[in-house]
Amino acid sequence: MDRVFKSKVGGWYHLILIVMAASTVAAFVGGKSPATMIVLLLFTLECVHMLLSTWYKITADGYLIAHCSIFPEKRIPISEISAVEVTVMPVASYALSLDRLILYKGDTQWLLISPVNKQDFVKLLKKHNPDIQIKDPII
Repeated sequence: MDRVFKSKVGGWYHLILIVMAASTVAAFVGGKSPATMIVLLLFTLECVHMLLSTWYKITADGYLIAHCSIFPEKRIPISEISAVEVTVMPVASYALSLDRLILYKGDTQWLLISPVNKQDFVKLLKKHNPDIQIKDPII
């Protein structure tokens, strides 16, 4: 059976949403140019869409699928994941929180994600691939 983990959402992401929504409302009320209003509205809607559609699925047939809004889905056989490490690396990723996991494919950092329940997520990965190395304790 497939299991879906939603992305944990950090306070910084909520702050971005509030600022974007307030900026959009201010642009409409303040009579800014139509281009400004449209760009702000589209960016705000994309942020909301990311909030609602960022998730990670571990499939029954042993794949990990990472989904984040309009961005291409990432798919990898769990058998190819070599290690998992905890990080707070603030780079662009399929994660809405800085409480992240780095997934390694071989020696290469493959993907940054932020599942809500990291312990269950890692347990399920290890169930599919017991050889996954845990570089840090998952708290």
